Amino acid sequence: MKNFLLIPFYFLLTTLTVQAQELQTPAPGKSIVYFMRTSGTGALINFKYFDGDKYLGKFSGLNYFYYECNPGEHLFWVAAENRDFIKAELLEDKVYVIQVIPTMGAFKAAVKLKAVDKSDLKTMKKVNKLLSKKEPLTLDKAKVNAESAKLEFFIKNGLEKVERDEQKGKSMKLLESNMYHN
Repeated sequence: MKNFLLIPFYFLLTTLTVQAQELQTPAPGKSIVYFMRTSGTGALINFKYFDGDKYLGKFSGLNYFYYECNPGEHLFWVAAENRDFIKAELLEDKVYVIQVIPTMGAFKAAVKLKAVDKSDLKTMKKVNKLLSKKEPLTLDKAKVNAESAKLEFFIKNGLEKVERDEQKGKSMKLLESNMYHN
């Protein structure tokens, strides 16, 4: 009787595993970082995504995209009502995941970033659920380039904030090199 009760659970578990999409594999010598917005909070608010002084694009709602880049040190950040930053040390041929968490702001949604470790089962459940429901966004490069030119002062201001925070001794969140998912 006990084994009979486990059969539906096993079927459900294997079905969810099979339906989850695979994370992309980076091109040889590259790294991939997934930005995953796993909550519908503040769904109408666009968050803007950056790698240092490079604007990556924006999107709203429960969604995700991935960014292929060179391995090494990176400063990823997202802007909404606030800005949140995470330093990363990426290894080549590895895939990383950053959870983008909308929070309540004073006037609109604010944002927090969280490096996702594959041993964090609660977060991985959210990540896999999103992967199984949606394809990754493809951000329009022409729109990204056009908007990037308008954000020059904003980007400079954001990077200056990081410098000020570092000078004050504030700690920075880290996406550690061993937190890869492949």
